[in-house]
Amino acid sequence: MPVKLTVAAVSEAAVKTSRYEVADSIQPGLRLVVYPSGKKSWVYRYERSGGQAVKITIGPATGNGAVSLKDARLEANNAARLRHAGTDPAMQKLTDRRLEAERITAERLEAERSADNVERVLARYFADHADKLKSGAEVRRVLTRELKSWAKRRVDQIQRRDAIQVLDMVAARAPVQSKRLRAYGRHFFGWCISKEIATINPFDGTRAIREVSRDRVLTEDELRLLLRAIATLDQPRGQYVELLLLTAQRYSEVADMLTSELSLSSQEPLWTLPSTRMKAGKAHTVPLTPRAVEIITGITPRAGSVRLFPTFSATHLKSAIDTALLKVALRDAAARSVPSSDVKIAHWTLHDLRRSAATHMSRMGVDVIVIERVLGHTMRGVMGTYQRNTFDNEKRAALTIWSDYLSGLIKPQASNVVPLRHGIAE
Repeated sequence: MPVKLTVAAVSEAAVKTSRYEVADSIQPGLRLVVYPSGKKSWVYRYERSGGQAVKITIGPATGNGAVSLKDARLEANNAARLRHAGTDPAMQKLTDRRLEAERITAERLEAERSADNVERVLARYFADHADKLKSGAEVRRVLTRELKSWAKRRVDQIQRRDAIQVLDMVAARAPVQSKRLRAYGRHFFGWCISKEIATINPFDGTRAIREVSRDRVLTEDELRLLLRAIATLDQPRGQYVELLLLTAQRYSEVADMLTSELSLSSQEPLWTLPSTRMKAGKAHTVPLTPRAVEIITGITPRAGSVRLFPTFSATHLKSAIDTALLKVALRDAAARSVPSSDVKIAHWTLHDLRRSAATHMSRMGVDVIVIERVLGHTMRGVMGTYQRNTFDNEKRAALTIWSDYLSGLIKPQASNVVPLRHGIAE
């Protein structure tokens, strides 16, 4: 017979030798179950339309995690409401449990996917695959640099439009680099798919950039104009471009120069690039001329930064240089009464500075092997196998010749005009 359950009645319910139930008169269907062990729990009982008896366990009535009498009545009342609405509360409870389990699983997977951002997955890819390749250092350099804007994004969120955008941006600066990025990027995302980190390869279906070998070399007049133009740029952009020209190194190598790579206190200042920063995967030394040292020591790195230069946008930098070149050229044209419409700046790229340095050094008599060493190129064949000379002295001499040549382009030229002597002719 149902009784009005109270908190005291629940606590004082006697333990018997066999299990028994006490029905609550306040909430039909709610029962207190008392076990011989002393354990007490809440259940809700009802019958389905076919007469089948059904029990729903609500929870413990005493001990840890106990459900209060008030909450037990509320749970039973909710079950009764579902019945009156035509829903089987036991089946609904099973559905709720399944949905909760699915929610927990989805949250766990979401947390795991959030950890799978491009930066972290690239680190796994390098360790698992790329670093074992002969070209591993180059793969690491290209992907780390060009996918920097994706670093904190989840791998499975990268779409084809993202790949197209980054390929176009790189192609505008360095077409060959864009081709490499497409190849390395496709392999990286293929690896991600094999590890079930991603489901699509955003580089699939992208257009390959046709690789065209450039032969652009800046003339003496163009170099002179460039040196005058970069002197008008705000610093350290102008200093960066001049250092790029003086050292004949790659755009990214100079842009990512670290203060720890510089040895300026000795009589023979040196810049040492570690193998991880070199395209060939081998450490490279660049002797620094007095002018290069003057530029470097004149730059104040940002507080707390290990980089000499701030991060540059190659596109914006090139645009700023072209604007400065045009201004200087127009000023020169005006001084010579040349129409501004006749002033044209021939197309060039930052990488052309490296080729120009090599070409002009060769014209000045520098040995081609020394030039190759200055550029950090890997020697092939027998020489590559047996030649272990670092050529630091020869490289220093070559870069000194090159630096002196550049300085001579912008130094005022001594006049060879003999001034007329004032006086009366005899």
